Amino acid sequence: MASGAVAAELVSPDELKSGWLDGRTVTTTGPRGGTSTLVFGADGKVTRSGGRAGSATGGAWRVDEDGFCMTLGSARRESCYLAIRTADGALKVVRRQASAFTWRR
Repeated sequence: MASGAVAAELVSPDELKSGWLDGRTVTTTGPRGGTSTLVFGADGKVTRSGGRAGSATGGAWRVDEDGFCMTLGSARRESCYLAIRTADGALKVVRRQASAFTWRR
């Protein structure tokens, strides 16, 4: 590892819940550069807005032993994610089965 480099740090479910899934708006940027916002309510509900026209939607979220899971819109099953803290304090949110997103505040 290069001098001054910071190792990736997996963010715990408890830290996600208190520091990111806390009712404040999160801006998300997808792998192709598209952006949207997410708001994770304390009641386990999530709202997404922005992105493609008509993509605003609601759903549910929960933490699990490794990160968090959510179901949005008409999805038939939930997707689960890991969150990795980057050197600049953002989170790289990685779907356990696919693409990564970057979160910033």
